Amino acid sequence: MQPVAGRGFLFEEETTGRHRRVVLGHGLWQRRFASDSSIVGRSIDVDGQQYEVVGIAPPAFDFPMGAQIWAPLAFDAETAANRRSLYITAIGHLAPGRTLEDAKAQMAIVGERLSRDHPDTNRGRELRAYTLADGMRDIGLMPILSMWYASACFVLLIACANVANLLLARGAERQREMAVRLAIGASRARVVRELLIESGLLALAAVPAALAVTWVSLKLIVAYMPARIANYVAGWYQMDVDLRLVAFTAALAIVTALVFGLIPAIQASRPRLAETLKEGGRSATVGATRLRLRRGLVVAEMALALPLLVAAALSVLTVHRFLNGPQGFNPDGVLAMRLRLPEARYPTGDAHRRFAATVVERLRAVPGVDTAAAINVMPAADNNSGRSVEIDGIPNPDPTNPPSVDYRTATPEIFAALQIPIRSGRGFTDGDREDTQPVAIVTESLARRHWPNADPIGKRIKAGTGPWLTVVGVSGDVIHDWFGRRNYPTLYRPFRQAPTSNMALVVKTSRDPSTLAADAQAAVRAVDPAQPVFDLRSMRKALQEKTIGLQYVGAVMLAFGGLALLLAVIGVYGVMAYMVTQRTHEIGVRMALGATRRDVLRLTVGQTGRLTAVGAGVGIVLSFLLSRLIEAGLLGVASSDARITAGLAAILIASALAAGYLPARRAASIDPTVALRGE
Repeated sequence: MQPVAGRGFLFEEETTGRHRRVVLGHGLWQRRFASDSSIVGRSIDVDGQQYEVVGIAPPAFDFPMGAQIWAPLAFDAETAANRRSLYITAIGHLAPGRTLEDAKAQMAIVGERLSRDHPDTNRGRELRAYTLADGMRDIGLMPILSMWYASACFVLLIACANVANLLLARGAERQREMAVRLAIGASRARVVRELLIESGLLALAAVPAALAVTWVSLKLIVAYMPARIANYVAGWYQMDVDLRLVAFTAALAIVTALVFGLIPAIQASRPRLAETLKEGGRSATVGATRLRLRRGLVVAEMALALPLLVAAALSVLTVHRFLNGPQGFNPDGVLAMRLRLPEARYPTGDAHRRFAATVVERLRAVPGVDTAAAINVMPAADNNSGRSVEIDGIPNPDPTNPPSVDYRTATPEIFAALQIPIRSGRGFTDGDREDTQPVAIVTESLARRHWPNADPIGKRIKAGTGPWLTVVGVSGDVIHDWFGRRNYPTLYRPFRQAPTSNMALVVKTSRDPSTLAADAQAAVRAVDPAQPVFDLRSMRKALQEKTIGLQYVGAVMLAFGGLALLLAVIGVYGVMAYMVTQRTHEIGVRMALGATRRDVLRLTVGQTGRLTAVGAGVGIVLSFLLSRLIEAGLLGVASSDARITAGLAAILIASALAAGYLPARRAASIDPTVALRGE
C-alpha cells in the first residue's frame, strides 16, 4: 500500500511510547477532514489520546474488513510476555522467487522450535501458511460455491437436453431434405458440418440475451448485499459483465452447441434413403434408436430436475428456520449497539463498572424502554469472546488442549431483555458484586458436556486464568453463528465481577426498536459526550445480516430449482407434442377401428407417466445423495427430509403429466379421416 499523501509506518514506531501514529483511510479523510492534505503531520484525538497523522491511504485500500484508520501494533512488556493470548493474524509478502511451499516449510520449522522452547503454551500447535485469499475466506464459502457450480451444471445439462431434443425433432422433419442432398452427392461429413454450424449460430444468438440477464442479475445481487457486509468482500462492487465473461459465455455456447448438437446432426445425416425418397413417403417415420434417445433425454431431464428442486427446498427452508425459527433468545423488540471504552478515560475495572451501571440506568429511563442491559458479546454479532475452561474434580486428559467455551459477561437484566430462559438455579442479581463469591451461569450444552449425569448447580468451573466460579444457574442455549456457533457451550459471568471495556448495550421495547435509536444514542452521550457507538441496529436486522450468506444460497438455489422445473416441463411437452405429431396416422387408424378419446388420452398420457416415473425414480436416488452432500458441505446447516423429496417428486410428476396432457388432448381430438389422408 502506497499512501497518496505522507508515509506509512517506521519500524521504530512499533515501540510503546512511539506508536501514537495513524494512517487515515481515504474515505475517513474525505468525510471527517474535508480532504485537507495539511492534516498530515497534525494530531487528532483517537480514543482520548493524541495521535499524529503520518499518511493518507489510497481510495481502494480498506484492509482488513473495511478498516479506515491504522496504527502501529506495539506491546508493552507485560503484553509481549503473555504467550497465551492468541488473537494476532500475521501477514507476510513472499520474497522474489519464493513460493507458498517455501513459506510453509519455513513456518513448520519455526513452529517446531516454538513447541520445543515453550512446551507449556506451544506443544501440540502448528503454524500454517495460506494465501491471503484462503486465509481471509469464510469457512462456508467453498461448499456454497461448489453447490452453485454443480447446480448451474445441472441446469445447463437440462437445457442442453431440451436443445438436443429440439434438434432431433428438426432433423426428423428435414429427413427428406437430407436424403435428397445425400442422393445428389453431398457427403455425410458435409451434412454434419452444416448442421453443427447451424447449432453453433443458434447458440451464439442466445449469448446477448444471456449476458443481459447476467447483467441484471449481478446488479440485483450487488445491490441486495448490505453495505456493512459488502465492504468486507474484496471486489464485491466491481462484479460486472466484462470481456472475460463475454468470452467465456460465447465459448461455453459454442462448446455446448457442438457437444449436444453432434448426435442430432449424425442422426439427421443418416436417413433411410429408399423409404424417404419414395413419392408420398411419410417423413414422420421415426427410427427406434432416435425415439429411445429422445425418451432417454426426457428421463435425464426429470432425473436432474428433482435433485435441484430438493436442494432449492432445503436451502429455502434452512433460511426460513434461521431467520424465523428458534434462536434461543427472542430478537423481537430488541435494539443493540456496541461500544469500546478507551483506556485513557476508563483505565480500570471500576471505571468500566460505573459506566455500565450508569448507561444502563439511563437507557432504562428512556420512554418506551421495558428494560436495558449490557453484555460483552451479543448473539449473532460478528465478534466473539472465548476462554479455555477447567472443571473442578475432572482432570483434562490433554492439558495442552483444554476445552473452550464462549465467554460472556453481562448485567443481570440480560436474560430478561433477550428472554433467554433459566432452566434451573437462578439468574444474576445485584448481589453478585465484585466483593462476593464469584459465580457463573452455564448453558445446557456446557452442562451436558462436563456434567452429563449430575446437577451442575454448586459445581465449580474456572475460565482462563480467572478464579474458581460456582455455578448458580443453567440457561438455555443460544445460536450465535449459523455455521460454527450453534448452541455452543457458553459461560456467563456477572458484569460487576468481570468488567470489560468492550460491551454491547441492549434495549428491550414493545415498540419498533428502530424508533428508539436516537434516544438510545442520546442516553450514551449523556453519560460520556465523547463516547461513540457503532453497529446500532435491531436484532432482527442483525439476524438478517448474519444470515445473508444463507439468504443468497436460498435465492440462487430457488432460481436454479425453478429453472430446472420449467425446462423439464418444457422438455416433456416438446417430446410429447412431437410424438403425437409423429403418430397422427397411427392414432387415426386406432380411432377408425373403435378407439375412444379416453383410450387415446390414456395411451399418450400413459407414455408421459412412464417416462416421468422412471426419471423421478432416478432423481430420488440422486436427491438422497445430493442431500447428504449438502448436509456435509454446509456443516449441518441444512437437514434432509424424505417428506420433502417425496412431495417435490409428486409436484414434478404432476407438472410433467400436465405438460403431457395438452398434446394428449390434441391427439384425442384428431379427425380419423383427416389423419388417414395424411393431412
